[in-house]
Amino acid sequence: MGAVAGLVVATGCRSQPTAEVTPSAGWWDAGAAQVLRWRADDKVFAQDRALEASGLALSDGILWVASEKYRSLLRIDPRRDFEARVVAVDVPPLSELEGIAVSSGTAYLCDEAHAAVYAVDLGGGADSEAPLPARALPLEGVAVAGGKIGFEGIEVAPDGDIFLLLERSHEADGGCVSTIFRLRREGERLVPHGTPITIPLEDCAWRLSGLAWWRGRLLALKTQFPGSRYEVIAIDPGGGRWMVVMEMTDLLRSLPARGWANNVEGIAVAGDGSLYLVADNAVTVTAAGPEPPPAEEKSLLLRLPGRPGAVDGAP
Repeated sequence: MGAVAGLVVATGCRSQPTAEVTPSAGWWDAGAAQVLRWRADDKVFAQDRALEASGLALSDGILWVASEKYRSLLRIDPRRDFEARVVAVDVPPLSELEGIAVSSGTAYLCDEAHAAVYAVDLGGGADSEAPLPARALPLEGVAVAGGKIGFEGIEVAPDGDIFLLLERSHEADGGCVSTIFRLRREGERLVPHGTPITIPLEDCAWRLSGLAWWRGRLLALKTQFPGSRYEVIAIDPGGGRWMVVMEMTDLLRSLPARGWANNVEGIAVAGDGSLYLVADNAVTVTAAGPEPPPAEEKSLLLRLPGRPGAVDGAP
């Protein structure tokens, strides 16, 4: 591990964003950020390969990374020097796994290309050589078509609610919003469980990607293309109010000069409050082949320690 030195309130519909929060007032310490290096059991999933790490979850101390186009997950154990075991999943060909959540031994994967959500029973899957079966859970009340702008994040709350993120869509007035659907699992299907949350965007160069649960709030990455701005927002899932809680632009824009990708798309929070981010390190239409090719920029896994008491009173 190497330290990186120097480095709105919405009410269920549309609203205006709050004032920005500076890094010094953010929930995490950007000055103490660490780039983490994992040890993959298959060298083609090492950080110097274009594995397109797009989703991140943390469960029982284990980090789970979704490789977008290579039908695989990485099971990363920080307690074992970031040992990373590759776990194949039997999702449909040409799937684009943009988000992952893990709850009670089940991984939920959202697929942007097919506008689908899959359930994968992890069980003893970390030691399995055969791909783990993935069951598609039909979506009710969610009219989203597959494509390149679609589902970018998924999270499961402690009460079982499943939040599914549509990164961006156009409004009738020409603006754009991000939408978070609140669902419940009923057997082998997902059904609506409350009004979707809409987050207004300054313009259509912005989007949300990645979801995480932290102390009764949803966290999401809010980014501006092309790598212009990076923020973390916290959302009240009950009323839909939200605010910026971390501005990370300077930190993340400093990383490509060191060989690390900075297109952060996955977010997770540990029990001690540490924030983890993972970055997609390639832009491809489909997989380059059966395994990730060498990359121009390495896959980023970043940890930021939390600031004590920073979450009090917000949003």
